Order: sequence, then C-alpha cells, then structure tokens
Amino acid sequence: MGADRRLKKGLELFNRGEYFECHEVVENLWLKTPVDDPLRDFYKGIIQAAAALYQRQRGVASGAEGLYKTSLRYLQAYSPETLGLDVKKMSEDMERCFTQNAAPPRLKYNFKA
Repeated sequence: MGADRRLKKGLELFNRGEYFECHEVVENLWLKTPVDDPLRDFYKGIIQAAAALYQRQRGVASGAEGLYKTSLRYLQAYSPETLGLDVKKMSEDMERCFTQNAAPPRLKYNFKA
C-alpha cells in the first residue's frame, strides 16, 4: 500500500517550513480517513507536529509545547517507520527542536508506489 498523495504533499510542505499548509493538507486526509483506519492517528500525529511548529514560528510557546507533546504521543505507535516516513527520526528531531531549541526537523521519507 502506497502513501496517499495528500500525505506526500503535506510532507513536502513540512520540509519547506510551510507548517500551516502542511497541517491543512494532512488534516483533509485525516478527515476523510475512516475512524477505524489504523493510519488515522498517524496522520493526526503529523498534523499536531506541523501545528506545533507553526505555533512556535508565531511565538506561541505554550500552544506549541502542548501540540509537540501530543504529536509525540500519537506518533510513537508508528515508529520506527510508517508508509516510508522515518517516524523515529522525526520524533527525535522534534524533541531536539523543542527541548534544545534546535532547528525544525527535515523529514526523511521514501514513498513506495
């Protein structure tokens, strides 16, 4: 099973630092994903990560911190990799970003057809 085009687009936006746009694109996928789909929380984790970085860009530290922590909780079940996304690296980079004030992550992914 390959990754949905909306996920691919969202991750491209994430890597360009367009976190609000990433959130919107992946949220559209999440909203159309059935509640019982095992990937639903995976998408939610990406949405929360993008929202955390967007809030951080805007200087909303408390909102960013809460979203970052929520994103890690959603994503931990999908580590080390899901649909070609290196979830383990993403989670580690998000943690460094928020605890050590490091640069935002650049996602590593290799989508299968």
